[in-house]
Parts: sequence; structure tokens; C-alpha cells
Amino acid sequence: MQRHRALLFLFVVVLLFPSCASWLIKGEPPEVLVTNVTPLDATLFEQRLRVDLRVRNPNDFDYHLTGIDFTLNLNGKRLARGLGSKDVTIPRLGDAVMTIDTTTSTLDIVRQLLEFSQKQDLTYDIKGVLHSKAGRLPFTNAGTLVEPGMFSGSPTDSHATQQ
Repeated sequence: MQRHRALLFLFVVVLLFPSCASWLIKGEPPEVLVTNVTPLDATLFEQRLRVDLRVRNPNDFDYHLTGIDFTLNLNGKRLARGLGSKDVTIPRLGDAVMTIDTTTSTLDIVRQLLEFSQKQDLTYDIKGVLHSKAGRLPFTNAGTLVEPGMFSGSPTDSHATQQ
């Protein structure tokens, strides 16, 4: 009976260890910002995108990153998933740009374009994990790319009438 408890304890520790690795990483997590999305080649079924991400390190030590895994959403719907295994060192109190080529469905792009209205914000959110030798660093960020009326040439409703 004692042996079974010891084996069960060891099994639980082994299962929990990978998820706890990020607890051992010191400092604040890096901030990840989308700086550019560039369409590349397309086929009937897929669209290639180049996503530039600025990674900011608020800590007083360098971060050596070995990879990234992220999902980029546009207006709450998945636009692309990116994976990269590039080694990048983010200097202390500095930043660096990671460029990742992704693939998405051409149909998803067409749906997003059809649903977009000039009367709504164009928002994005990005979630993912930065990989380093010390462990995994989860991140999330969101923002607004286009505000209503930005390209229509007309002011938004809040600025349209003045008395």
C-alpha cells in the first residue's frame, strides 16, 4: 500500500513539473506586440502571412529565447497560428523583432473581409508562449488596428455634430 502511494506521488510530480517550469523563471514576462502583418503568396486553399512581433524585455537581465508558438485573432476570430524556432536574445531593458511566417486558410481571410464593416473597430489579440532554456513564458496582448470611420473620410459619430 505504501509503495502504491509513493508511485502515485511520483506520477503526480512528473505530470505537474512541466507546467510548473514557468514558476521558476525570474522577473516579469516579456511583452509581445504585433508590429506588422504582410501577405505573402496565396493559393486557393491557403494564404501565407509574415508576422512581425516586437518582444520587449522589462527586466534587468537578457532573455535568450529559443522559439515561439502563438495564435493571432482578428475581431475575436482566428487569423493565423505561428510557430518559430529562431534563437533570439532580448537585451535587458530592450526589445527585438521576431519575424515568423505563418499559414492560414484563404477561406478564413475571405470570411473576415466579408464580415468587416467600416462601422466597427478592427481589433486583434495575440496569445502564445515564448520558449527559453529556462522554461515557457506565456503572453497575451490585444489592441485596435482600425477605429470606425478611419478610412471612410467621414468623422465618427462622436465628432459628427457640434452645437
